Amino acid sequence: MDLSLIKRFTHFLAVVEEGNFGRAAARLGMSQPPLTAQIQLLERALGVKLLERSRQGTRPTWEGEVLLPAVRRLEEAARAVEALAREVRLGKRELVTIGCITSAMFETVPPIMRAVQQRLPDTTVSVRELDTNDAIEALRRGEVDLAFARLDRDRFPIRVAFLAPDRLIAALPEADSLAATASVDLADLEHRSLVMLPRAISPAYYDGLVNACRKAGFAPVAAREVHSAMAQLALVASGLGVALVSSGMACLAPPGVAFRPLRVPMAAVGVSIAWNSERESAITKAIVAIAKETIA
Repeated sequence: MDLSLIKRFTHFLAVVEEGNFGRAAARLGMSQPPLTAQIQLLERALGVKLLERSRQGTRPTWEGEVLLPAVRRLEEAARAVEALAREVRLGKRELVTIGCITSAMFETVPPIMRAVQQRLPDTTVSVRELDTNDAIEALRRGEVDLAFARLDRDRFPIRVAFLAPDRLIAALPEADSLAATASVDLADLEHRSLVMLPRAISPAYYDGLVNACRKAGFAPVAAREVHSAMAQLALVASGLGVALVSSGMACLAPPGVAFRPLRVPMAAVGVSIAWNSERESAITKAIVAIAKETIA
């Protein structure tokens, strides 16, 4: 691909995010006329009009909105290439790409990554946020070398090494009456709107949650399904429901959310490190060993 086209994508994103050509030009360190010219060249190259101006500012056209997600991904990939090039210039010789579920990013992964940096200084680690199901598929396709995910068993060719146990806690809107209590009975959530992750994201995790609720005397019904733990907390903070989340999420302490332990502790499928046995390398073996030692 023409590298100038990628640069123009960056210009397009700046205008979209600023909503104004003048502010976008200032952010990019250029004057407005050249920015306008770059956007026009991009529109000609793609054959569609991307932006429209009005007295309220500048916004994407319908075509621009359709292309925007792909443009964002391309710019992120370009930034990743630039970062990797910097690491190579600094003498880094190994590149490892890791997929990671959101909740593991706060408790499990940081100490492991610090240990990797100390013991494997020539290694560059790139981390992608992925849910468990996507991480498994990325491992199968070779898009990531390792993954931190909620898996309870091997799924050939995916191998799994268990790292850390976990438990579920209740995430409640601060205005919920249960937030005034020191702990929560699971049965107390029966008549509240639950914000849940789809089963497809992590079947083992989902099934464990459902089974625990059934033992407490009710079948959980997702009033709303979202595709990330962060989205769960966002809806809870908005007062749109309650959620059962990994205890590791409590360290985020988002405004508007109260975390309470369950009176009867409820185990969840913990975090494991996974790899593709058909793509195993010396560096992935080394990181798996470091992970086991660090979390032991």
